[in-house]
Amino acid sequence: MNKIYIAATDELFLKDLSEQILQEIPETEIIDAHPEMADLILADESFADLQKLQDNIKKPVILFSSKEDTSEFADVVIKKPFTLSKFLWALENKKILPKVRRKECVNINEYILFPVQKEIISSATEKKTKLTEKEVDILKYLYQNQAQNVSKEELLENVWGYSAEATTHTVETHIYRLRQKVEENGKSQLIITENNGYRLNT
Repeated sequence: MNKIYIAATDELFLKDLSEQILQEIPETEIIDAHPEMADLILADESFADLQKLQDNIKKPVILFSSKEDTSEFADVVIKKPFTLSKFLWALENKKILPKVRRKECVNINEYILFPVQKEIISSATEKKTKLTEKEVDILKYLYQNQAQNVSKEELLENVWGYSAEATTHTVETHIYRLRQKVEENGKSQLIITENNGYRLNT
């Protein structure tokens, strides 16, 4: 991740962020043209041509936004205001991007998950099912950890972040509803319950 393009209309934000990145990660090069040549794009919500980035840029995009995570093209949305030191640490240690990018589809046995569209399709029956954001997050986390059985507590911590209203019963309910929506009469299992946890049927 050596070349970074920052898409921002706010010149002060652009200048300050560039300086902080170069100070913390001096081997990084901030480029001011040809975003398609960058390894990573940092985009501020104020940038006038976000639609152009969405349509033409295939590189990973991190969006800084004061709104909720409603982006259909960014791989990561960072809610403003954000802690700069945490962002720089994640950037330097390559912890900033998920293993499954939002623009990519994910193959899970006979199923194809489209995270951006929040859809999952069965290649066997061609059934298309709309998913909630949380259901997509569950499937992405299980996919990232498909080599192991994922406990309810781990899902709770990493998908819900231990929010006050969430319990392991919340996890159970979401998994049950997800399976009911996607699986055909108990056939073609998507998620397997095992050892008081879950794993994908890959």
